Amino acid sequence: MFQDTIDILAATPAECPVRRDLTHLAAGLDTRFLHAGTMLADAIRMVDRIIGGLDGIVAALDERTAGAAVADLADVADRLTVLPATLAVRSGRLTRIAGTASALHQQVLDMHRILRVLNIYGMNIKIAASGEEQFVGFVDGMNARLAMGQQQLDGVIGKLKELEAGLGTARQVDRLLAAECGKVVPAAPRRLAADAAGLKDHLDTVSTLAQRVAVIARSIQAKVAVLLGALQVGDSTRQRLEHVVSALQLVEAHDCGAADSAFVDRLLAAQLNAAAQDFSREIAALIASLAGLVPDAHALADLIAQQAGDDGRAFLLRLDESVTGVTQVVIQLQSAHTQAQSMAALISEAVVDLTGRVQNLSGIRLDVQDIATNTRLLCRRQGGVGRAVSVVATEVDVYARELGNMTAQVSQTIASLSDTPDLSHDDDAGRDIGDALGGALDVIREACRQSGQVVLEGNDDARRLIDLLRTAVAGFEAEPATPDLMQDAAAILAERSRADAPLPPGEALPALLNAIAQLYTMAREREVHADFARAELGIETVAVEEEEDDDGLF
Repeated sequence: MFQDTIDILAATPAECPVRRDLTHLAAGLDTRFLHAGTMLADAIRMVDRIIGGLDGIVAALDERTAGAAVADLADVADRLTVLPATLAVRSGRLTRIAGTASALHQQVLDMHRILRVLNIYGMNIKIAASGEEQFVGFVDGMNARLAMGQQQLDGVIGKLKELEAGLGTARQVDRLLAAECGKVVPAAPRRLAADAAGLKDHLDTVSTLAQRVAVIARSIQAKVAVLLGALQVGDSTRQRLEHVVSALQLVEAHDCGAADSAFVDRLLAAQLNAAAQDFSREIAALIASLAGLVPDAHALADLIAQQAGDDGRAFLLRLDESVTGVTQVVIQLQSAHTQAQSMAALISEAVVDLTGRVQNLSGIRLDVQDIATNTRLLCRRQGGVGRAVSVVATEVDVYARELGNMTAQVSQTIASLSDTPDLSHDDDAGRDIGDALGGALDVIREACRQSGQVVLEGNDDARRLIDLLRTAVAGFEAEPATPDLMQDAAAILAERSRADAPLPPGEALPALLNAIAQLYTMAREREVHADFARAELGIETVAVEEEEDDDGLF
């Protein structure tokens, strides 16, 4: 506002040493407080970064996500603990399934033998019938049905081979899982259970961290609010010094008498003394607030140190390593679960397929028996040929009945296969154990990342913050020189006014005082001006309408 005036005054310092000194003091004060404001802004940014980093750790380990990780680790530990027993049960079921499949295979081979025998008897009937057309027709019909039966049995054999291959794979997977299980059980599940408990305790530590960070943050916010207000003392004091300089210029411009000049000198001395007192008070508050931030900065540094130590990132890294240590058994477990699901699907598919084929074989057996019966009836009307054919047809009927009995046995065997408990439910630990551990590891690793970032960046910020605050405090502690200089200038003005003090003021004084009052931008300046005018002259100066930018602090 008065920079042009100050530049003019500073260009002719010899004319008024007081004015020159106050001009330099105002300019230096502005520079110093601008630097202080920049330092405080840096400090606030550092504090925000540190608190933001610590809040990030808390967010990474909130009750919802980290609590779920604790539950998952405990659940996985329980599942791995019972895994050997689960494998033993499934091994027994696989053995039972393998035995059933083997028995079914043998029964199918017996049915193949019966079909081959029936084929041979068909040829014998043709030979015995000496080409009799009706007998040949019966045999051709039987051979067609036997060919269909053979086709069905080939399909059964193919499905059984597929089932046996799946059983072999499942058993191999289980052997690998059992070997891996032998390496880690019971140590790994016990460790996981301990990890779950340790993570739960760590969540309590993080909860305490959140509370401590919140307390520190509130403390810092309160002190920063005071600091921001107190920093205005630099700007307000600079303005008050500029107003004194401008008032001295007004005295010269009005060509006042000695008495009027003396009166203004005493008024400006009063303004300088009041400004010095206000400055000292505000600087003391500023220093106290800055010094109060130092313990908070140390507290933040301590929290960062905890995150770097056993209470923080080191614990999380150990936890990550521990959980990752069961990865191999989890991979095998998931493979076993996948294989169990495949086996369950394969068995279910095989039962449906085999049941349908056996039903078809039952129909073929009935057709063959009907053919054998019709052949015997025809033999009664065919004399000697009929008697020879009848002997063979009787054997066909016997083997057809044996085929029927074997078909019934196969049906029973298939039914026992369908009654086998679902293998996919035997290893429920493999159902989602990978997802559970993966989710827990994600939580742990994100917390590690957040902690690592805080340790890496926060340590530097905390050290810089402490150094910056100490530097700022030291700088403001040197500011008492400013009120001393203002008081020295006031003393010079007061001393200069004493020689002309007895003279009565001139008529121009009220107008001069009002012109000076127009310079003021702060309530404190108007207050000092009014008090002095009343005390010295017993008059009220012209009221000055306060500007909108009046900060009302002084």
